[in-house]
Amino acid sequence: MFKLKIRSLNSDYGSTTEQLVTDFLRAIGFLGNDGGRNKVTKRSQTGILLFTKCLIPHPKKSWTTSEIAKELGVPLQAIYRHLQWLREVGFLTEDFPGKAEDPKKVRLWHYDLNKAWAGVENRARISLETYREIVDNLNKKLKESKNEVPNDMINVGKEENFEIKLREVKREEEATYESDLGTLGRGIGLLSNHHYPYNESMPYKIIDECFLQRPDRAWTAEEVAAWIETTRPTAYRHLNKLISLGLIERCRAADGGPPTSAFHLRKGSMKKGWQKIETEIEMILDQYKKIIKQISETNE
Repeated sequence: MFKLKIRSLNSDYGSTTEQLVTDFLRAIGFLGNDGGRNKVTKRSQTGILLFTKCLIPHPKKSWTTSEIAKELGVPLQAIYRHLQWLREVGFLTEDFPGKAEDPKKVRLWHYDLNKAWAGVENRARISLETYREIVDNLNKKLKESKNEVPNDMINVGKEENFEIKLREVKREEEATYESDLGTLGRGIGLLSNHHYPYNESMPYKIIDECFLQRPDRAWTAEEVAAWIETTRPTAYRHLNKLISLGLIERCRAADGGPPTSAFHLRKGSMKKGWQKIETEIEMILDQYKKIIKQISETNE
């Protein structure tokens, strides 16, 4: 199943070529969870070496799994997960042997780093098309606020870290509002399997009941916690997730009084807010393409 992380990048991203490769692989979700320890775990080191010792310096080569393991100095089991991820995202393909006894090999699509990444981008945009269709359908059943920011409130000028996941999803044949919102939430990383049934989960209720159904108002964390019947820290955890996805924004009272910290639906509209999210995704995909080009040129 195709899945790709889209994350805003710092201006000093990858000060050296080795660091650029490492940071890029972390950004797209290839090395697993974030955190400083990722650079020293065996799993992340194997993933980095797969690129720096095999795929980048030898784009024209087809590899058996045994050859990769030998080149990296790791057991076969250590590379299977990495190869599976790269095949699912569409970065690698398999060469099937002419004879049954010959081992199959993996290689970059088109034997070219840039062209292989272009294929990944295409699959990302296919996912975006599905999301756009879902958002358009949801928007038909939702109200839009007359104002992009609730009355007597102003947005907080704080730069937020944008991070969203793109997964291939399929709409149900007879899609409903609930199934569409659940499908979208699963696709972008808001909902996971342990939230099923989605419409009964906490993150679903927060985005739907507090923001999509009330695009005209601002909510404090305390109000969200009371509405969903949870604790303030738990409410903040879900609200921060919605902010990183770009679905909601921080705001405060325009007169400087309470509330000093609140949240509202981005642009006061599901459709308008999603258009902004798509713009951010396209900008990051463009950055990703430039990084791949830079990595490729350093190997020439």
